[in-house]
Amino acid sequence: MVSERKDDTDITEEDIGKIMTIIATDGYYKQAQIVKVVCPACAEEFLGTKCNAGRFIAGHRAFHDFENSFEDIIDSLGGV
Repeated sequence: MVSERKDDTDITEEDIGKIMTIIATDGYYKQAQIVKVVCPACAEEFLGTKCNAGRFIAGHRAFHDFENSFEDIIDSLGGV
């Protein structure tokens, strides 16, 4: 786990698991671990810091919950 400094647009899959300092448009992430996460519902992938991976996961959950709520509403009205 080598500590280095990178711009957030320069992160690659080779960086997964590394602890590094990231300079991003939304701030400066010191000692951030690089991770890769995949949405189990749609297989969209994210590569970046744990903090941003959390936002990705939460956003995807909210999006898929929103999509699924339409199915529940349609079902409760008797379907299509």
